[in-house]
Amino acid sequence: MRGLLRALARCGAGVAMVEFAIAMPALFVLYIMSFVISDEISCNRKVTVTARTVADLTSRYASLTQSGLTTVMAASQQVMSPYTGGTTTVRVSELLVTSSTTATVVWSQTQTGSTTTQGLANDSTVTLPANLAATGTYLILGEVTYLYQPIIGLGTTTTMTLYDKSYMSPRISNAIPLSS
Repeated sequence: MRGLLRALARCGAGVAMVEFAIAMPALFVLYIMSFVISDEISCNRKVTVTARTVADLTSRYASLTQSGLTTVMAASQQVMSPYTGGTTTVRVSELLVTSSTTATVVWSQTQTGSTTTQGLANDSTVTLPANLAATGTYLILGEVTYLYQPIIGLGTTTTMTLYDKSYMSPRISNAIPLSS
């Protein structure tokens, strides 16, 4: 019996297979985690691009109707693809800069899925980054919020709120009035 144990201790065959079997679960978890993290980064980038796109498209109008604004916000679903669905909230607002760090809301609309509602309250105050625009000028604020839930939760159902905003100056006129 002792001879058999000594022979097994000296034998190196199969050691690599045993080491691989021990390391495999950890390697698999790392692979899945890297996929989930890269998917979240990709989704966060889509949120940023969508916020910029809705602000940019809105800033290209001289005046805007409700249907035109609904079309701009509906285009955001195409930008967010393949991360579409009712978990995306898009808000577009026109702001009047009142000081180097504050602005007043002129109009604001929010869209979640296909439902459009009033966004920020008219005449409410919004804090701006310092010296973003000159007092008395107008800005378009595009905001996007997305509730991200990983495809592979690894035992968790936690959702992450991804948010970004983008400011743009109107391009064709000083202000962009919104009519019915």
